[in-house]
Amino acid sequence: MGSVMPLEPQEFRKRCRGILPVQFCPYTEDRGAINVEALRSNTEFLVDFTLEGNRDLIIMTNGSTTEFYANSIEEQKTVIKTVVETVDGRVPVIAGVSQAGTRETIKMAKYAEEVGADCVMVVTPYYHTPFAEGMYQHYKSIAEAVKIAVIIYNNPAVSAAMIDPQLTARLAEMENIVAIKDNSPLAVEWFMKAKLIDEEKMALCIGTGEINYVAAAAFGFRYKGFITALANYAPQISYSVYEAVEKDRDFEKAYNILVERVAPLVEFMARCIARRRKTSILPYGFGGAYIYQAVGKAAMDLIPDLYGGPCRLPMEELTEEEKRELEEVLRKIGIL
Repeated sequence: MGSVMPLEPQEFRKRCRGILPVQFCPYTEDRGAINVEALRSNTEFLVDFTLEGNRDLIIMTNGSTTEFYANSIEEQKTVIKTVVETVDGRVPVIAGVSQAGTRETIKMAKYAEEVGADCVMVVTPYYHTPFAEGMYQHYKSIAEAVKIAVIIYNNPAVSAAMIDPQLTARLAEMENIVAIKDNSPLAVEWFMKAKLIDEEKMALCIGTGEINYVAAAAFGFRYKGFITALANYAPQISYSVYEAVEKDRDFEKAYNILVERVAPLVEFMARCIARRRKTSILPYGFGGAYIYQAVGKAAMDLIPDLYGGPCRLPMEELTEEEKRELEEVLRKIGIL
């Protein structure tokens, strides 16, 4: 067990709000190992941002953005342990523990609990898609295996499966399943979850960043937070979107921030994707080609005291020309 006791599940639910940066995994230049010191430094950057303004922020690590699928089990454990130890209870930590099968996911969840993570994140089972009852039993088995909080991760882009509102409401009845990271691209799904889910049982978080958060929050301000890659290097932008909605209740203000400071980066990523030939067969909105990891890491390398480094295959790097273009975008939106 870590030196600081994890939050009780219901206390974690109450604090599950604000921005939830999902971390990049810094590798050495040859991609052969995790740069542990860089991971510590990047984590400290997020902790400092949180504490200096008493801000609502939760660190999420060992997720898709962290390239967990490209890391060995021991490397995944290193990421989780390094982040938990660096944070030392100052900020809540969510540790991704997802594996393709239930048994191996439980092993990782128990490890995350052992080293002191406050919550474990579990993506919808990937490779073979379960029926609804199998999906329920997957999450039930994991929740019963640990005492800490569990956040379910509805991500159809990587699993070809959706946790619909009715199944979400059923999972919310479990005592320590207290939050959802929802990557559904459908507004009707956000609406129905806002309608069906008791706020005293499950915190609703949008998994796809600033733009979708603003849209989902319109359903009665029931969505209290969002997962973001941008906040790894520009948390002030992400947090300004959150404050515009949650504190000011001003959607026009939030929209203007998105237009001026988020959209240029989104448009840059779209241009990068358009230059490459896709292999995904998923329809628009449900998945496709991924370039945001390479963009985020390249951005971090341009910012003093942060480290991005390379991606591991099969993710591609930006070209040198694209890196120069990115630098111009970052200057335009006030990051550099």
